[in-house]
Amino acid sequence: MDVIEVELNKGYLISKQSGAIDYSDVFQMKTKSLNEIPEPKDCMIAFFKSFPPFLIKLLLLREKIARIFGLKTASETSQAEREKTLNEFEGKVGDSIAIFEVIGKDHMELLTGQKDKHLDFKLSFISYEKDNHAIVELATTVNIHNILGRFYFFFVKPIHRLYMKRILRRMEKELINKSW
Repeated sequence: MDVIEVELNKGYLISKQSGAIDYSDVFQMKTKSLNEIPEPKDCMIAFFKSFPPFLIKLLLLREKIARIFGLKTASETSQAEREKTLNEFEGKVGDSIAIFEVIGKDHMELLTGQKDKHLDFKLSFISYEKDNHAIVELATTVNIHNILGRFYFFFVKPIHRLYMKRILRRMEKELINKSW
């Protein structure tokens, strides 16, 4: 399995629906280990099931700080609530996991995102077959609105870049052992 960074495809929903983009990245996993091409909704579930414990702690800290600044936070506060949300997730427009609301979809992409006062973000879960490999991509775009957004993203960006690659590698295992 390889994980590499690739260019944002202008044909993807995330490109078409992002408007102004201050930051973007796309991390791609290419593997022969999956028996079938996963549905984008399964990629989203696997994404959340693949968070390393330290990242979960960072995200819970982020939630506490975000509440202080009046930013949007996840409605699921306990591990049991998060698991229930993952197990019941259908991937329909309007469905959400944490602050990741499904805002668009097609046969190969599930577009999620959130608009907030400091920045807007979008994250797409993309899956397709190419050269007898399953391809899974995580594409992110960010539109920063103000100084709070710049300050916030200054700290989030390096963590995002590091953990997106790690999560993508862990997603392969979750997709192979899919239990939902």
